[in-house]
Amino acid sequence: MNYISHHATISIRYLVSGKLMRASALFLIFAISFNNGLAAEFIKPANTKAGYVARLLLNEVPFPGESGWVSKADTKSAMLSILYVLDSRINNVPDGYRQKELASVNTKDIIDVITAGGVRGQCDGFYRDQKGNFTMVSRVPKRLAYLSGIAIKGKPGKFALLLNYGQGLADAYFKGGIKEADKFVGLTVIGNKKVTGRAYSWMTDRDYYHPGGDYIKIPDSQKGTLGGNRFSTLRKRK
Repeated sequence: MNYISHHATISIRYLVSGKLMRASALFLIFAISFNNGLAAEFIKPANTKAGYVARLLLNEVPFPGESGWVSKADTKSAMLSILYVLDSRINNVPDGYRQKELASVNTKDIIDVITAGGVRGQCDGFYRDQKGNFTMVSRVPKRLAYLSGIAIKGKPGKFALLLNYGQGLADAYFKGGIKEADKFVGLTVIGNKKVTGRAYSWMTDRDYYHPGGDYIKIPDSQKGTLGGNRFSTLRKRK
């Protein structure tokens, strides 16, 4: 069952006449070169683990002008919480649960968690090809290339900050040095239900989306909505 959904409300609606805006000469300092449609300054190559994870984090959250956008802090918190969901499915499987229930695979590799289930699997649009290479559907690099195009225009601002933050989180993850705390780790009760703590799922925040099973949506009162996504924890079994 698919417990992780891509950010369904995101669309590439900023394109002007189907073309990316060109950077001014002032920003040649960014040494623009493209790999899979992304400005190399911001995002590492897609065939690296840190670059691939960064693409997922950035794909799942809204940028200014997109549906679900609230603030830089909200989008950054969403990326962090998504990363913790993926990691918790590897390193924090609660008592009474099996990893395969949460991640669809038994693994210690975050890429396996992301790509489980194929194109429309655990993380929609992120999958392994027939040769086992981790890849993604075309809409992902197209949107991120556009975001990079905005980021290199004018003075560095929100777009550059968020792109760098997403890549920085992925880098920190593989270096074992994420500084920010998991904001859902201390959850013990939602309503009258005992829960495990931590988030184990995120989906676009719409009432008709629900991960099902023993997943319990984290309510607004406990800041369960971030970046247009609703996060869910698990019912405590033991």
